[in-house]
Amino acid sequence: MITTFILLFFAQYVVFGWNTVPGIINHVCKFIVGAGFISYLGYRFRIVFFKTIYYICLVALPLWILQQTIGGINGLSWSLGKTIWIYCYRTGGDIIRNCGFFWEPGAMGGYIALLTLIFFNDLTELYKNNKFKCLIIIATLLSTQSTGAYMSFGTILIVYLAVSMRSRWKYVLLPMCVCAAYFVYNSLDFLSDKVESQNESTQDLVWGEYSSTRSGTLYFDLYYIVKHPFIGNGLHERTRLADHPVLVQMLSQGEVAAAGNGFSDTVAKWGLIFCIVYGWVFFRTNKELDAKRKLFFLLLICVILQGEAFMNFPLFLGIPLLRIVNDKKIINNKR
Repeated sequence: MITTFILLFFAQYVVFGWNTVPGIINHVCKFIVGAGFISYLGYRFRIVFFKTIYYICLVALPLWILQQTIGGINGLSWSLGKTIWIYCYRTGGDIIRNCGFFWEPGAMGGYIALLTLIFFNDLTELYKNNKFKCLIIIATLLSTQSTGAYMSFGTILIVYLAVSMRSRWKYVLLPMCVCAAYFVYNSLDFLSDKVESQNESTQDLVWGEYSSTRSGTLYFDLYYIVKHPFIGNGLHERTRLADHPVLVQMLSQGEVAAAGNGFSDTVAKWGLIFCIVYGWVFFRTNKELDAKRKLFFLLLICVILQGEAFMNFPLFLGIPLLRIVNDKKIINNKR
């Protein structure tokens, strides 16, 4: 993985005539932190991650409920919302959205979705042994009211029922879950209305035009993916947004929202070669799993990335070294 980053860095340097040395050092260090943490914990990683997310939720959910009922939590204002360090939130109209320890409700929901994905083969066993903790985590995800989080979590649950659940109940639960997801999607404004309005606005864009919506940034990133599909366009805005200098200036001055699609942003930065190596290392790390489960895992990572640019952070960069195991004993609360 480190070799791939360095080789792509030099390939970009040859093509562009310049590249960011601090940027590549920072990126490699983030990978080392994420991969090192995952490798050090080994099979224990998913339990440590589960407990960490639970404790974050145990703090964030009561504070969010307190704020919903009596208010009074102000905190320091920042560009996206307010924070009291151990709890962040965003407001829009009368809605208060739970960010937990993170910068965005979608980030909080994205890490909960990743937790669900890590236990993809053992979700039923996890819930049996940790009912209260699981309910706290699910309630926190619901409090984020995040489009990306809801859709990622729902997709993972439906795929789990269809692919991994080892029970005849799946034939009852799967259609029920699909119907429930359809009802929730069409009932909540931040799901159906938001997605449809963003898709409609994206259809009006011209090739290479920027939009801060999820589908709009996906369409915008395609311009740079097509431009350099294999080696990407680099980390720095000087090469990443080379054909849009006015946009770079507007983003730096806060004149347009700096939103993005985490999946297309990764491909635009690092190209298809990085994506292939990322998947290949994950397949090699999990030799004992069948190819179908490994492929579904990577596809669901792509779904989670639709919400936030998680590949800019250590944990998602280190996922290729994560071992997905079937070990019911390790999930038991007593251990």
